[in-house]
Amino acid sequence: MVNAITTGFGSLVGSIGLVVVLGSILGVVLEESGAVHRMGQFLQQRSAVSPPLGISLLGMLLGIPVFCDSGFIILVSLAKSIGVASAVPLPTMTLGLAGGLYTTHTLVPPTPGPMTAAANLGVGDALGLVIVLGIIVSIPATLVAFLYARYIGKRLPTTALSAAPAEAVDHRVPIIIALLLILLPVILIAGDSILKLFEADFRGMEVVHFAGHPLVALLITVVIGLLVFRSQGKANAWVERGVRQAGPIILLTGCGGALGAVLKASPLAAIIASWTQSQSLMGVGFLILGFAISSVFKSAQGSSTSALTIVSSLLAPLAASAGLTTGIELSLLVLAIGAGAMSVSHANDSYFWVVSQFSGFELKAAYRGWTMITFLQGLAALLSVIILYVILV
Repeated sequence: MVNAITTGFGSLVGSIGLVVVLGSILGVVLEESGAVHRMGQFLQQRSAVSPPLGISLLGMLLGIPVFCDSGFIILVSLAKSIGVASAVPLPTMTLGLAGGLYTTHTLVPPTPGPMTAAANLGVGDALGLVIVLGIIVSIPATLVAFLYARYIGKRLPTTALSAAPAEAVDHRVPIIIALLLILLPVILIAGDSILKLFEADFRGMEVVHFAGHPLVALLITVVIGLLVFRSQGKANAWVERGVRQAGPIILLTGCGGALGAVLKASPLAAIIASWTQSQSLMGVGFLILGFAISSVFKSAQGSSTSALTIVSSLLAPLAASAGLTTGIELSLLVLAIGAGAMSVSHANDSYFWVVSQFSGFELKAAYRGWTMITFLQGLAALLSVIILYVILV
C-alpha cells in the first residue's frame, strides 16, 4: 500500500505538476492584467448574439485557461452590467456564465482534471485530440446551460443587486493580445496533435512537436504574457500567486493519483473488470459506465478534479478489454468521465457556493438553478460523446 501511494502520487505529479503551475500562472496573468475583462467587454460590444448566450460562450472560452472559480468572480460584475443594460434577469446571466466556465473546466485541457485523466488513460501525447473533441462536446453542453438559465432565471428569487456599475474599458490591453494569450496554448497543443493524427511530415516538424508539448506551449504563452505586461511591474507577484494557487491543486491531484493507485492495486479493479466483462460492456456501454462512476465520485466528494483523477486511474487498466484502445476512443473516454465529473455540483462543491453567493441565491434556489444545470450539462456532454463515438469509431 505504501508503495502504491508513493508511486501513484509521484508519477502523476511528475507528469502534470509543472503544467498545472504554468497554467495557474497564465490564469493569474490574464486576470490581473485586465485581459479577461477586456475580452468580455469586447464581446459585449461586438457580439451579435443574445446577451445570455454571449456570456455563456465567453465563459466557455475563458474556462480553458482560467479556473472557473476565478473566472466567475472576475466576470460576474460584467454579467450583471450586461444584464441590466439588456433587461435580462440577473440569475439568467450568472447561471449562463457559470455554466460556460464549468463546461471547459471539466472537459478541455490544460485544466488539471481532464489533463490528469488524459495522462492516466495514456493519451497525454495526443492531448490536442482531447482538446479538439472536448471543445466540440463543450458546445452543446454550454448551449444546454444557456437554455436552462434562460428558462429558470426569471423564476428564481435573488437577494443580489440587480445592477452593477459598468467598468471602463481597459485600453492598455489590446484585444489581439488578450486573444493571443487565451488561444495560443490551445492552438499549439491541438495543432501538434492534429498533425500527428494525419501523420504530417515536413521540414521543421520537430519544432512543431516541441512547441506543441503542453509544458512548452504554456511556458511560451506565460513568457509572452509576462513580457507584454512587464510595464505593470507586477510579474513577480503574479508568478508568486500562480505558484501558491497551484500548490493545493497539485497536492489534491497527487492524492487522487495515490488513491487511484491503491484502488488499482486492490480487488476493486478486478471486481469491476469481472462485472464489466459479465455485462458485456464494450464501447458505448463502457463510456456510460465511466460517466456513472465519475458522477458518483463527483456527487460524493464535490471535486471534479478528484473525480476525473480517481475514475480515470480506476478504469485505465480495463479500457483495452472494453475495446477502447485508439487515441480517439480513449479521448472520448476522458470526456465521458469528464461529463460524469460535471454531475452534479451541490453543497460539497466550492464552486456551488461561489455561484450561489455571487448570484444572491438561497440554498433552495441554488439547487433549482445551478445544481440542475450541472445535471443537464452532464447528460448533454455524455450524449455528445456517444454520438461522436458512433460517428468516429
